Amino acid sequence: MSAEPLHSQGQQSTNTFTLADEQVRTRQPRPPHRSSNTIVLGVILTTLAVTTLSLGGGLFYLDRSYAGKIYPNVMIQGLAVGEFTPEQAESALRARYGTFLEKPATIHYDGKILNPSLRELGMDFDFAGAIDQAYRAGRGHGMIDNVREVTTIWQSGLDVSLRISYDEQKTQRYIRAIAADLERAPVDASIQIVDGQVKTTTAHIGRQILVNDAVAELSAGLRAFRYTDLTIQDRTLTPRLLDQPVREAAAKLNTMLAGPVDLTVGERSYSWQPIELARMIQIARLPSTAGDTISIAINPYPVERIVKQIADETEQIGTRPKLSWNEGQLKILQPGDNGWRVDEGRARDLFLAALQGGPRTNELPMREMPPPINESNLNQLGITDLVSVGKSDFTGSAGYRVHNIGVGMGILNGILIAPGEEFSFNSHIGDIDASQGFVEGSAIIQNRTQQEFGGGICQDSTTMFRAAFWAGLPITERWGHSFYINWYDRYALGPLGNGPGLDATIFTGGPDLKFMNDTGGWLLIQSWSNPKSGVAQVELYGTKTNRRVELTQKVYDRLPAPPDPVFIGDPEQPSGRIKQSDKARGGMTIDVVRTVYVDGVAQEPERFRTRFKPWPNIFVLNPSDLGPDGRPAIPWADPNAPVAPPTPAPEPPAQPLPAPAPVPTGEVPGTVM
Repeated sequence: MSAEPLHSQGQQSTNTFTLADEQVRTRQPRPPHRSSNTIVLGVILTTLAVTTLSLGGGLFYLDRSYAGKIYPNVMIQGLAVGEFTPEQAESALRARYGTFLEKPATIHYDGKILNPSLRELGMDFDFAGAIDQAYRAGRGHGMIDNVREVTTIWQSGLDVSLRISYDEQKTQRYIRAIAADLERAPVDASIQIVDGQVKTTTAHIGRQILVNDAVAELSAGLRAFRYTDLTIQDRTLTPRLLDQPVREAAAKLNTMLAGPVDLTVGERSYSWQPIELARMIQIARLPSTAGDTISIAINPYPVERIVKQIADETEQIGTRPKLSWNEGQLKILQPGDNGWRVDEGRARDLFLAALQGGPRTNELPMREMPPPINESNLNQLGITDLVSVGKSDFTGSAGYRVHNIGVGMGILNGILIAPGEEFSFNSHIGDIDASQGFVEGSAIIQNRTQQEFGGGICQDSTTMFRAAFWAGLPITERWGHSFYINWYDRYALGPLGNGPGLDATIFTGGPDLKFMNDTGGWLLIQSWSNPKSGVAQVELYGTKTNRRVELTQKVYDRLPAPPDPVFIGDPEQPSGRIKQSDKARGGMTIDVVRTVYVDGVAQEPERFRTRFKPWPNIFVLNPSDLGPDGRPAIPWADPNAPVAPPTPAPEPPAQPLPAPAPVPTGEVPGTVM
């Protein structure tokens, strides 16, 4: 039997046809049956032919003789039914087709037996119609027509067609109803990952009933009026995806999801649980004429993204070199240090190997990276112009201070500031101690001047602040000194001349100087100090910005110096001696307002406020020389007390005296000078 697609078999004819159209044919005349009644009929017919006078009486006699019966020489589908009553004719017809009428077919399927009726299979025998037509032959058409018809029947006979209709679609529907209970589609095996767990289903064999074959066999029997003993045939439908490839894929997936994958880089660790690993796995079904298979692959993109993220987070970026402006031909003064970064290619391989049965915990390998800036990319920094200059004066400073200013300027010289980077003075200057070459000097510690490493470093921070100020860079942190220091007046106000209020103090672990490089390019710091001229200078080089800076200054809230001196005990001070550590000075508040013009457009003005506090005369002496009232218990003379004038001489005409110079004080106590 030919194979047929499940539920898609060819349709049989939907037309109802009549067997009589094929089987009815005109019978050849046959010798009349010579019964006594037939002889009488012959005589009557002869008489009717000879004379019309006796026509009415002859038909009357004939009809009386065959009352309730079919006239002689009449057949139905070749079966002689003449002289039969309709009931006898039907019995004869049914006898002719035998058991076919009651049991046209037996159908066997799935251990069951069915005996469908002809009507269920779409076949119908019109016995009543044929018998009625046979009985009415020679009757009911008028005397002349009846005589003619009876004459024809006598001479040639009459074979009436038995109409047998057959609708093959009913046979097909009957078989399809059986198939609906028997057929089942094949079910493929399946595999998927749910919440990090591998889930599978098994395959199921399908079954297809050969409906067209069954209908064809039944139709052949019905058309031949032959009993059909039919066994329903089927065929097996094999799934495209069977259990074996699914089992193999499940084993592979279970290996990949056996547990977390752990990666470490130094002290940092990263872990991915099976539910996260499952998102990286791609399951694909591959069609094949021999049966589908399952492909298991790892999506490389999330793996590469993970490895890159780890590499970015753990990278130890090398240090930048220190550069010299070198008249526009940048030169490396001090090479940067190499950095370290995860070897992404090897890290990816370790990750993939872990998913395929390798070690699930791995220390990722590192590779050395060149400094971020080196000879190969110096010319790509865009450092081509002088952006700004900051300048200050330290004339008259003590030797320790001159030394520390030079050390600080040397540390700052050559530093690169990246685009968008925030510069921190404290971060770059590092520890202010002997390890960097600093020496001890005077500093304000807890409201008094003491010896401290790095005295003078604020000259450097002040000079750096001025370079950033005049470059128009955003100042994100700046602190003024706690009291006035005259070194910071000179060069402070640019074209406006000298004056207080443009200094910046720093202290390790405390106040800092910070500003942003918002120029869009790199900045290079060139810093130096000249002990002979007493000048400290910071130059910022980069790409010239179209900025202009204007400054206004306001001094107000002037306060006098405290009149009473302050005495502080110091065990290191020799007994019997008093030393003055600080001189009294007055206080004031200074507001410096900066307006930056970018492409000629004024930006929001910025105010830098400094409050200098009044500061008393401070004397240091051994604690044993202090009395209970906190004043010296030993004789002392205030060097700042006014000297008694000599005997007055005749006074000259009064002359106006110049106003005393303001003596400002700083904001932040405990800051390096």
